[in-house]
Amino acid sequence: MEKKNKKQKKAKKKEQEVVVDMSAEAKGKGPYLLTLYGKIEQDECAEAVHSLYAQKLAVEAGLRSSEPLKFLISTFGGDAVEMFSVYDMIRHVKKVYPVHTVGTGKIMSAGTLILAAGTKGKRKIGANCRVMIHNVKGGPGPECYDVLAHEIKEIEWFQEQYIKCLAKETHMTEDEIREIMDSRHNIYLDAKQAVEVGLADKII
Repeated sequence: MEKKNKKQKKAKKKEQEVVVDMSAEAKGKGPYLLTLYGKIEQDECAEAVHSLYAQKLAVEAGLRSSEPLKFLISTFGGDAVEMFSVYDMIRHVKKVYPVHTVGTGKIMSAGTLILAAGTKGKRKIGANCRVMIHNVKGGPGPECYDVLAHEIKEIEWFQEQYIKCLAKETHMTEDEIREIMDSRHNIYLDAKQAVEVGLADKII
């Protein structure tokens, strides 16, 4: 019972924080800024998804303008499931306001699709940022070729979705991305190469 009450208090506090954030932005007191710095895991992505959707509700309620949201990203990657949760939400909210993604430091693994998901023409990357593409993970486990046979189908589904989505957001074809996946090696890109393949649009 005590644990349930703590959860309810935490949820209520979160709702209050969102209202405060929306009110501040409605008065023009703060930039529309979101940061995902670190591993792409449940807690970090829950905050990102919550913030992205809260901003959408604020626009629809007239509590903020439809000005762009700047999304700063720096990550070694993480869980493919959580990657898709953020990716899908970015795609959803872009119907209401632009999302300008900015990659700094490192954009690796699951982070590549999140960077590429930003509004086309408004995706930036740091001049010294390192980008890495490799086999997809379906969760906190080994890569596809190391997984037990009965788990491979699910992991392959995530990998196929990743390939399709990445091809849609970049200049790379599905076959080119599959070739990277099949190599079973980490493929590293510098900022210029990331722009060339369409993961970003501009170097900062």
